[in-house]
Amino acid sequence: MHYSKCKWGYVLRPEIGEEIQDALRQFAQKVEIKGAFYSGIGALMQVELAFFCRNTKSYERRFLNGDYEMISLTGNLTHTDGMPTPHSHVCLADRQFHTFSGHLVRGIVSVTAEILVIDVDLPLIRKDDPVLQYKGLISPDRVHLRIES
Repeated sequence: MHYSKCKWGYVLRPEIGEEIQDALRQFAQKVEIKGAFYSGIGALMQVELAFFCRNTKSYERRFLNGDYEMISLTGNLTHTDGMPTPHSHVCLADRQFHTFSGHLVRGIVSVTAEILVIDVDLPLIRKDDPVLQYKGLISPDRVHLRIES
């Protein structure tokens, strides 16, 4: 992977053949990212997507073989149990211009991936949330604002 520092954070370009989630994880560990959000474009192959089912509290998975344009990659870098954790969502398109989207579990860079990582300079962690019943995003200085309806 190649990366450059910029005034908003970092510009990343994982290499062909790199698994994009692993690349984001290793990058966050290398530069000691506390918390960040990211956005990117590119192309992936050997993709695994997931959809979180609220009723069962589990993921349905779909595997996509072939080449896909990565129309949009968006997500955040947090820490879970002390380890950097990328949480990515993606929209992909195939040769027939059909789109597939969901939670990105894994995907191999096939042509390029160009990602802007915005470092928020704030520790973002994921912890078990008893209300949500999954690991929710928590920042240490958060303020609870009740919205009146």
